[in-house]
Order: sequence, then structure tokens, then C-alpha cells
Amino acid sequence: MGKLGEYIKSAIKQIIGNGYRTLMTMLGIVIGIAAVIAVVALGNGMTEFVQSQLNGIAGNYGIINIDTSKTSELFTQDDIELLETTLTDIKGVSPEISGYGKVTTRKGTYEANVSGGSESFLHQMSNGIVKGQYFTKQQVDSNQRVCVMLIDDARKIFGTEDAIGLELDITLYGKTATYTVVGLRESMNRMYEFLMEGQDYYANIEIPYTSMGADFDYYVEKFYSLMLFADQSILSDRVNEAKDLLTNIHGLRGTKALNGYSMADFSEELDSVLGYATSFLLLVSVISLVVGGIGVMNIMLVSVTERTREIGIRKSIGAKTGAIMTQFLAEAAILTLLGGIVGIIVGIIMAYIICTLIGFKVIVSPTSILGAALFSILIGLFFGLYPARKAAKMKPIDALRL
Repeated sequence: MGKLGEYIKSAIKQIIGNGYRTLMTMLGIVIGIAAVIAVVALGNGMTEFVQSQLNGIAGNYGIINIDTSKTSELFTQDDIELLETTLTDIKGVSPEISGYGKVTTRKGTYEANVSGGSESFLHQMSNGIVKGQYFTKQQVDSNQRVCVMLIDDARKIFGTEDAIGLELDITLYGKTATYTVVGLRESMNRMYEFLMEGQDYYANIEIPYTSMGADFDYYVEKFYSLMLFADQSILSDRVNEAKDLLTNIHGLRGTKALNGYSMADFSEELDSVLGYATSFLLLVSVISLVVGGIGVMNIMLVSVTERTREIGIRKSIGAKTGAIMTQFLAEAAILTLLGGIVGIIVGIIMAYIICTLIGFKVIVSPTSILGAALFSILIGLFFGLYPARKAAKMKPIDALRL
């Protein structure tokens, strides 16, 4: 440890003695490490943002469809009850019926997307009820003319967010019925607004599927698809279990007549895509680190040339090849470590600035910091190896002659 300490002291002295050159050499490492830290933080923040916004648009649900080209079977209310009874940890199951029409209030007439579902349809989107309440099972069973909408839609079509108890006329396929607002959902998130930007305005209205059937001639005794709601951690498994149950109940084993997918599956695919994007950016950052490492190697070669006489004297008085090599490697490692530390600090600052400006959550993982520090040392050792070997292999008589 004593000799190693001397080598380190000597390396530090040499680095301090060439301050300007040291700073210029470190610059490439600083930029590379800062880029790695910022890219990893940005990738983590982007992934978290997209996932949260995606869940905010559609909630945690899966859909099971029947392919009518392969069977004449359809889902029934008994199937819904079976799934809700058997899969006890899900939030519910609902048929899905929708249509495009119009809604009319005293303020005017607006295009509308009308969705019919059961009381479990509350979980279709993760934005909860902020005023009033969602329609109940009793209201679904009794075909009551009640509806739920976004609070933003209430401001638009009623001119106020105090819309609980107000009435509107819903028109679908030439038929009109009057519904009472019983609940308002909170506003949708930024991603939904971005996706809808530039498109024609549609109010989103949710009503009991039974009322939709009674008022607008939708057939609601049997269904082509069912929506299953559950936490994302169990969603894919429950959709697969539900598909297996329904396949057995309807005798469809081997027909591939049932299809099932979930938002969790889509989220995993999205994670994969985002992971590839982050990896690509990370690769670009690592390339800049390699360029910085080449700069370290060049400077170390210059240092070897400048200190040829010093190397010759040391070797002539008994310094071993390993000692010379260790000194130069220590100098390269310390140089890149210092650059790595500064790069980590700069990278964290960059991550906070960029993520704050974009609106992403700042996620700087300890693993990325530790990895960046370790990688900077490895860069120094790798690119310092050749100059160190060149210095160590010098013959004393040749070094003293120069």
C-alpha cells in the first residue's frame, strides 16, 4: 500500500502541475459522463411519464372479444357474473357498447361519443369522480336515464361545472332521450389533450348499457366483447384466466375464437420501445466517452514523451517496469475519475434542468451514478494502458539519450 500511495501522490502532483492540460483532457470525460447521467435520467423520466399518462387515458383494463367468424357463441350476463364471482381480486367486468351521436343542452348541440357499460365502467379510465357519483348497479338494472361525463365537457356543454342534476338530450341513430347528470370525472391528462389536439370536439358521455339498449335499440342481451378491470400488476394474468374460463364455458377449446389483450400488455411493449430509444441515446453518449478516452490516451502519450528523461533516471536507479507502468496508469485513472465526478455533478444538474423544462419526473438512479464513476475509471485504465506500457518498456540508456 505504501508504494501504491507514492504512485498515487506522484500522479496527483503531475496532474496538478499541468492544470490547463488536465482540464482540457478531463473535458471529454466530463461531457461523456454528464451525457450518460442525463440520458439515463431522461429515459427513466420519459418512461414514468408515458406510463402514468397512458394509464390516465385508459385506466387498467383488458378486453376479451369473440371472433364471430369462428363461432356463433356470444357473451351473456351470466358470463359477467361468473367472472366477477370467480376472479375475486378484479374490480369488475362490463360489456362495452358505444356510438357516435349528439348531445343537446340549453347552451347548444355538440357531437358526442356515448359509451354504455355497467357500474364497473367507472374503472374504464383512471380519472376518478370529482363531483356526484358514478351510476350504481341498481340504476343499471332499472334502465335509469343517468349519465357521467368529464368536468371539462360539463363546462363546455353546460357552461358550468356545477352540472349534477342537470339534463341533456342524447341523440343516437335518430332516437333521442333525456338523461340526468349524476357524476363528473376529473379532467384528462396532458397526453390525452395532445392526442386530441386538432381533432373535432366530442363530448364523452357514459350511460348504463341497459338504458342504451332500451332507448336506442342496442341489443344488450348478448355481447361481442367484455371489459375486465384490475390492477395492472395482475391484469394480464386475469385476462388470460377469464379467456380460459369463457373458452371452457362456451365449448370453444381449440377454436381460437376468443381473443384477449390488456393495457398491461401494451404497456410492456411500450416499455420495450422506450428501452430501445434510451439504449440508442446511451450508446451515443458512450461513444462520446470513448472519444474522451482517446483524448486521455493522447495526452498520456505526450506526457510520456515529455518525461522520457525522468523515466530513464528512475529506471537507471532501480525502478521496476511494473512501478513505472503503475504510476502512469494511476495518473490516467485519477484523471478520468476526477472527470467522472465532475461529469456526474454536471449530468445531475442537466437532468434536473431538462426534465423540469419538459415536465418529466427527475429519476436519477444510484446505479447510473455508480456505473458512470466506475466506467470513467475503466476508461482511464483502458486508454492509459498503452502509454503506460510504452513508458515502462523504455530502456534506461535510450531514455537518457533523448
